[in-house]
Amino acid sequence: MSGQAQQGGKLDYPAAMFVGDSGIREFNEEPWEEIQRDPRGLLLMWEPPNKDHEYIIGMDPSQGITGWSRGSRKKEDEKTDNGVIEVFRIDGAKELCWKEDENGNKVPDVDPQTRRQRIRYMDVQVAEFAAPCDAVEIARVAKVIGTLYRGSEEDQAKLIWEAWPGCGMLCTQELLRIGYGNLWHWEYIADVAEDTGKLGWRSTHESMKLLWYRARRHLMQENAIIRSKWLLEEYADAVVDWQKMRARADQGAHDDRMTAANLCFWAGHKWTYEESHREPVTESPGPVDFQRYAPVLGEDAVTFEDWREIATSEW
Repeated sequence: MSGQAQQGGKLDYPAAMFVGDSGIREFNEEPWEEIQRDPRGLLLMWEPPNKDHEYIIGMDPSQGITGWSRGSRKKEDEKTDNGVIEVFRIDGAKELCWKEDENGNKVPDVDPQTRRQRIRYMDVQVAEFAAPCDAVEIARVAKVIGTLYRGSEEDQAKLIWEAWPGCGMLCTQELLRIGYGNLWHWEYIADVAEDTGKLGWRSTHESMKLLWYRARRHLMQENAIIRSKWLLEEYADAVVDWQKMRARADQGAHDDRMTAANLCFWAGHKWTYEESHREPVTESPGPVDFQRYAPVLGEDAVTFEDWREIATSEW
C-alpha cells in the first residue's frame, strides 16, 4: 500500500504517554525497545497538539478485556482485538508535484492556467492508541485524547467511531454519559446526502465496502503520511475478502488500526458529500488575470475588451 512513513528509532516527540483517569503523563517506566515491541496501552505521539490545526479522531472500539491494563498484560492478550484511536491532522502537509518530460528529466508539474507548480496536500498521522480494553474504557480514553488534540475546536476534536453493531453501542452510550461534545453523525445518501441525526459510523456490508474503496484510493494517491509502523503493518498484511469485497486482517492478525485510520479519512474529507479523488492544486500569490482565460468568440474577438465591445454594442 502506498503512503509515506517515518519508521525506526525513537519518536520525534515524547516516545509514549500514559493515559489515566487523571490525564496524561510521559511514560518512562520501560525502555523504548520494550515499548516498540508492544506499544499497547500507551499513547504514541509524533507531534504535540497545536491550537491552530484541525484534527480528526477515528476510533474502533472492541469488546476487549474489562479491567485490562499495561501492567497486567499477558502474552495471550495479543490475540484479543484492540480498541484503537487514531489521530490525523487533515491536509497537514504539502509537497510540490513533479513530472517527467519527454527526455525523462524531472520537471515541475505546472498548472497551465495559474502558471504555478501544483501542490499535493496530505493528511498527517500525529498520534495512536491501541489496547485490548473494553468499549467503555476506550470511550474514556477518547475523551482525554480528544480534549488534548482539540486543535481549533472549542471542546474536543471531531470523533468518528464504529457505533453499530455490537459493542459500539455501549461505546456510544459512554461517550454521551461523559459528555464528549463533538461527535460525527451518520449520513444517509439518497438523492442528496442528509444528516440522519444518528451518531457514529454504522458498519454494514455496503458501508464497509465503500469505506475500503475510498481509503484505498486515498492511500494509493499518496494523500496520507503514516508514521506508525504498526498501522503500516496492518495495511500491508491485510487480505481481500472476496465475499464482502473489502480488506480485512489475515488469520491471527489485527485490522483495528486500519479501520480507525480509514474512518479518519472519511470524516476528515467529508466523503459522503465530496468526491474522494483530490487533484493537486496550486496557490496563487495574487489575483488571477482572467482576461487570459476569457472566451474567444470568433476571429475578431480575441481579447476580453473585444468581447465586451461586441456584447454591449447592441444594448
